[in-house]
Amino acid sequence: MAWVVFDYGEVICHRPPGDSADRLPRALAADPAAFWDAYWDGREPYDRGAVDAAGYWDGLCEHLTAAGHTGHPARVTGTGDGDGLLDTLVGLDIDMWSHLNPGTLTVLDDLAARDVPLALLSNAPRELARDIDGRPWSARFRRRFYSADLNLTKPDPRIYRHVADALAVPPAELVFVDDRQVNVDAARDAGLRAHLYTGTAALRRDLDLPATTAR
Repeated sequence: MAWVVFDYGEVICHRPPGDSADRLPRALAADPAAFWDAYWDGREPYDRGAVDAAGYWDGLCEHLTAAGHTGHPARVTGTGDGDGLLDTLVGLDIDMWSHLNPGTLTVLDDLAARDVPLALLSNAPRELARDIDGRPWSARFRRRFYSADLNLTKPDPRIYRHVADALAVPPAELVFVDDRQVNVDAARDAGLRAHLYTGTAALRRDLDLPATTAR
């Protein structure tokens, strides 16, 4: 039976709502537009595990300070207030990505009820990965794969080959769901059957599930 492999961000969880996302730039007294540019510019090495949380958030703060976009000191590591700020930023980042999509969770339950094996493949730093692992809903997945643990990020084709090898199935027996076209295209190039996530209704059609399920 084919495995179904799900992305996490904006598939299992919602796009971060404004009130949650706004807390991060506020914690650094930063210009929001400049903050989000810096957040995404440095994110891939953090997701890949090439830098730790302190390195990522230090780099972001140093960039904002050099450009005059924050009133906060340039570094978040060290002792005292620095350690506290690092913990705050990591916690706010995890919270921002923790607003679950109930429609997707229902799809997972419906697949599990059919004995379809489920796996998770997420570009996620270690802190977010360990938080997900500790959440009761993550037990729906028989296997969970995170970029920071593998030192690979989607859309690198090696990450899809790793998942297929770890699950001991040919890539064609993996159905992959992701919200980013570049990741879907790379998965298809690697031999997976991949679907772009555009909402729960389309996902149900893609996975041959009924539009509604009696409870």
